[in-house]
Amino acid sequence: MSEVDNKRNTTWVRQVCLVSCFTLLLTGALVPKLFASDLDVFLVKCGNCHKKGAEAAPVNPADKAGLVWKKYFKRNRHPVDLSSTINEAEQEQILAFLEHHAADSEHPVAAIIPK
Repeated sequence: MSEVDNKRNTTWVRQVCLVSCFTLLLTGALVPKLFASDLDVFLVKCGNCHKKGAEAAPVNPADKAGLVWKKYFKRNRHPVDLSSTINEAEQEQILAFLEHHAADSEHPVAAIIPK
């Protein structure tokens, strides 16, 4: 093998390593943030206000039935305008979490926000 071929192979191996490292970093650091779980979004976006001693009363999924949660948000019953702090995708995730863990669900969850 000639010296030129060795340099090409070395360059190719470095490029493959760089792409692999970049891919691992991207999937490890960025993907979880892009696809945060419904629970994570609920805790971060709702948990700041809805806990004992905070601005609003504690709220947990099992406080209401799934349909009640759906109607609550559809009819804009939340006393604070959420549009400036929660985008539409996050609202959908929060509602999905509330419905999936509502009082009438197969997996009701109470006391999810630390008190």
